[in-house]
Amino acid sequence: MRRAFIAFLALSVLAGVWSVATPVFATPPSKAELSQMLAGFEQAPGAEDFRAWGPETFPILVELYGDHDVQPFVRMRAVAAVAHYPSPRARAFLLHVARAEGQSDLLIREAVRGLGRAFGPRSIEDIRPFLRHRAPAVREGAVLALTAFHTPAAQGALRARLPQEQSAHIAARIRASLSADPR
Repeated sequence: MRRAFIAFLALSVLAGVWSVATPVFATPPSKAELSQMLAGFEQAPGAEDFRAWGPETFPILVELYGDHDVQPFVRMRAVAAVAHYPSPRARAFLLHVARAEGQSDLLIREAVRGLGRAFGPRSIEDIRPFLRHRAPAVREGAVLALTAFHTPAAQGALRARLPQEQSAHIAARIRASLSADPR
């Protein structure tokens, strides 16, 4: 039955019945279906898909993150996708991921960037501590998140970090952000 559905879906896409960007599900996909979509090499679900599936998809993303049998990059994409559901639960989840003991640096980076995407300048105080994280990838993620805001508070956080930054690459990103800021 599953093979028949996949064949039907493939033929429908080829025939132009559905565009690739149109969600196939009227309701949120199952955990297995969403995992498979997040594992997509060429294309993963986008903002429109998550909007169409609605907030009922949020717990599925949390479940995917928590399943250590799922491929790490799928777990990472699930964390990033939580940003499509800006709510107190999403903020708590992203902070939990970012602060979890022994957490992968890349998962922390995705959680920090997700905080920025979901909550904008309201997340500056949540993101600021990650400018001092031991891992360059996490610090860079915090810089990228703050750079997107173009607010005095975000620029102040970056300016304060610059003299302490050990990575030449990240310091260059901070300088570029500060010089590009229109304020």
